[in-house]
Amino acid sequence: MRSLLLVGAGACVLSTGAYAQAPATGPLALLLPASTRAMAQGNGGVAGRDDDVIFYNPAQLINVRGGFNTTLARYGSSSTLVAMSSAFTGGPLSLGWGVQYVNFSTQPGATYPFTPDVLTGRGPVNASSLVAAVGAAMVYKGFRIGIAAKYAEDRLSVGTGPVATPPALHGIFVGDAGVSHPLWGGTAGLSVQNVGRDSFRSGDAVHAPLQTSLGWSVLKQVGELDVGVTAQLAARKGWITPGAGVEVGYTWIEGYGMTLRAGAHRPETDAERPFGTGFSFNADRLTIDYGLQFFDGGQTAHRMTFRWR
Repeated sequence: MRSLLLVGAGACVLSTGAYAQAPATGPLALLLPASTRAMAQGNGGVAGRDDDVIFYNPAQLINVRGGFNTTLARYGSSSTLVAMSSAFTGGPLSLGWGVQYVNFSTQPGATYPFTPDVLTGRGPVNASSLVAAVGAAMVYKGFRIGIAAKYAEDRLSVGTGPVATPPALHGIFVGDAGVSHPLWGGTAGLSVQNVGRDSFRSGDAVHAPLQTSLGWSVLKQVGELDVGVTAQLAARKGWITPGAGVEVGYTWIEGYGMTLRAGAHRPETDAERPFGTGFSFNADRLTIDYGLQFFDGGQTAHRMTFRWR
């Protein structure tokens, strides 16, 4: 574990000659927050504990209680995202799956690959982006180890007008691998995401967002409150994004409680604000998570997850 942590930290340090914003990669669905809880806490999901951790670090499927969640999100006034994920344990393996799909519109000739801020705009050309993942995890000598396979695509409805940039369909297969272990009363996680071959469009390479993420999270009881802290460092070639968040929860009756969250991270583009916030409400087996993300021009993204265990 020490060696893996050093490798992850080294990858982050070597990328500190960073661009002003993230290098152009695709498909778009691989760049979006995949968890409402993580979205509100600096998008730090590599040491997460919900079933949508399949998109961040498959090793953490070991920590997930069996259940099912559905997510709805609205970016600006024209883009809608839906997502589903679930996880369960079968023998020595913990298994999980997840799907995230976003429908949006853009202008003819829009720059490709797309960046997340495209979701807050509107145009005559309809487009969509999808990522689907399946993964498995097991415990080996006290370490949680997991792998996941993902398919992601950007799809463009060309229509009747001239469109100069993206193809009608750009799809790619990638894989993730991760490890996690208890550390300092919490959980440390390391994952390598979106490993796969570059795809090509008209002879130009379209790079998948190959990323190394190193994170830690802890949840402690402080008096009558449950206080959680999340920190993460993620790196791509020539670009690094730190993130951190905090959550404070209160349970007034067993099984019923509410949690407030806030966090910040370095966003993909200058058009995204670094801050996020949100809350959750738990009633027995039902949990409702809400997250809010900010963009330039007063635009926002609202995301809500309904989780049943």
